Amino acid sequence: MEFKKLKAYRQLKGINQSAMAKLLNISLNTYNFKENGKKSFTLDEAKFIADYFNTNIEEIFFSQQVNVKFTDAG
Repeated sequence: MEFKKLKAYRQLKGINQSAMAKLLNISLNTYNFKENGKKSFTLDEAKFIADYFNTNIEEIFFSQQVNVKFTDAG
């Protein structure tokens, strides 16, 4: 499953995949595979990402609509 919500959150914050990969201490290729659903994020990675975007795991990984109240834009 491709994580379009994660991409949307990244773009709202102005963060590219390379920067996210560095934050997670993984390669850009691995991050790209994970964001595009070809590999799975670990629970620790998912928690880190949710915390980084000041939201919860469900909002990013299980919900279909971007909730702007959880972003800096809202």
